[in-house]
Amino acid sequence: MNTRRFSGLLSKTPLLKTFVATVLMAASVAASAADRTTIPPRKDYASAAAALQRFIEHELQDKQLPAISVSLVDGNEIVWARGFGFADPERKIPATADTVYRIGSVSKLFTDIGIMQMVEQGQIDLDAPVQTYLPDFKPANQFSKPITLRQLMSHRSGLLREPGVGHYFDPTEPTLADTVRSINGYPLLYEPETRVKYSNAGIAVVGYTLEYMNRQPFAKYLKQAVLQPLGLQSSAFEPEPAITDRLAKAYMWTYTGKVFEAPTFQLGMAPAGSMYSTVTDLGRFVIALLNGGRGLNGPILKADTLNKMWAPQFAQGGSRNIGIGFILGNIDGHRVVGHGGAIYGFATEVELMPEEKLGAVAVTTMDAANGVSVRIANEALRLMLAVKAGKPLPAIETTQAIPADVVHKLAGRYGEGNSALDLIERNGGLYAMRVRGGYELRLRQLGDVLVVDDRIGYGTKISVVDGGIKVGDEVLKRTSPAKSTPIPEEWKGLLGEYGWDHDVLFILEREGRLISLIEWFEYQSLEQVSKDVFLYPARGLYDNEKFVFTRDAEGTATQVQVGGVVFKRRTPKDWRRDP
Repeated sequence: MNTRRFSGLLSKTPLLKTFVATVLMAASVAASAADRTTIPPRKDYASAAAALQRFIEHELQDKQLPAISVSLVDGNEIVWARGFGFADPERKIPATADTVYRIGSVSKLFTDIGIMQMVEQGQIDLDAPVQTYLPDFKPANQFSKPITLRQLMSHRSGLLREPGVGHYFDPTEPTLADTVRSINGYPLLYEPETRVKYSNAGIAVVGYTLEYMNRQPFAKYLKQAVLQPLGLQSSAFEPEPAITDRLAKAYMWTYTGKVFEAPTFQLGMAPAGSMYSTVTDLGRFVIALLNGGRGLNGPILKADTLNKMWAPQFAQGGSRNIGIGFILGNIDGHRVVGHGGAIYGFATEVELMPEEKLGAVAVTTMDAANGVSVRIANEALRLMLAVKAGKPLPAIETTQAIPADVVHKLAGRYGEGNSALDLIERNGGLYAMRVRGGYELRLRQLGDVLVVDDRIGYGTKISVVDGGIKVGDEVLKRTSPAKSTPIPEEWKGLLGEYGWDHDVLFILEREGRLISLIEWFEYQSLEQVSKDVFLYPARGLYDNEKFVFTRDAEGTATQVQVGGVVFKRRTPKDWRRDP
């Protein structure tokens, strides 16, 4: 979920043998847009929709994605919405605009809106200590500054990423109350307001504030207070059968090529990432945001409140612009607000341009494929801007495979120390990965440069220069990998697999360093603090969190605790592609 957010520079099986790039359009059009499986492009957007369709079809094939659904918004109208590929590849059920998806951290926006409604009503002060509303919320705050809802909603509270129970890995489906209670006693990782620290645990607290103060289960309260006024008939924070009967199948994958169906358990931290929705419902959400908070069945917020949510919070000391819930950015100089989502097998992006009254939604059903959903939403907005300005449609970049001789020639180590980058030759392709940590990202050719073009991300360009490569403005000379250095003997008992089948934590060794591979895709080098305690770097998914190992009498670790999450040692499995 975003619950997961991927950034920085950072293969497939018979289970998903065949994906087609197009599906049959629905033959009938119901009276209400909510009942339509496809909304044809409005006449003025026909050429933009055709261009985006060609790109989506390319992405389905190139990235081997089961399904993609999109919706585009202009002002008060969804001007195009449809699905591509298959919501159920095995049964050949097409994806449509009415297919239900899990939207991950986009859920956070709805939770935050619920709080802002109570702010408007004078029931909540964003800058009061959270204990004003939740007296039993007691993380170990070693700083003089108290935690507030504003900090939690802008990821500036300093709380750990995941709670002790009900976290992203936990399939036991505990209550929200138990999930929030499990945060008590954990120390803050940063002083409140000093640094962005993305925290799912924090938004669980925000949602529990709604539950506790309104004396009503969170999912039911949010439906009545936010989803129904918006007119979202196919959205919910709990698995209602009428909605989940249309849920798309989603898939996990590994760097080694194995693909398997994504788990569907409910998160204990539901406010942070458990919402179900469709691209048409999300399109209606965007319409409400673009029109001053007016939903289909009534207002959800005042326009002034939305503007406050779209303003940077605690701008000092942070590298990302985050409002109250919303991620803030720009495309070609136009202000963009929105959020992404990543939860087991689903990758979602919701973006809107408030001044231009434009919005775009994209969802796909392959884990961590946020690079695709983000790019589709970005390109959609660029195309729509051109239409509104009466300008020619911008071309969408498409890359090509790198010739085999170039792949072989470029594979190797570049740079030294923290800047070191490996270009890895595998299965005829070329992949880039920082040696000290990050993601293993596929490279493709774009004109005379290489570009990251992967499920996880897109856009970082690499050019070949004398004696090395240039990554952005950084020149890295070709070097040789460091001589293999044995890890300390006491570390050997830590190596192995931990956690659950659906999400394994790997502890590995590389060039004398201890490396974690977490949530299937993020490698990071761990720094030793004491014999059994290691520290994640101040970046990435688990920014500045401790890895605390527990050993048996023989010195073999039986578990490792990462922040609030306990990963038990497991019997290793073969994670290579299926035979």
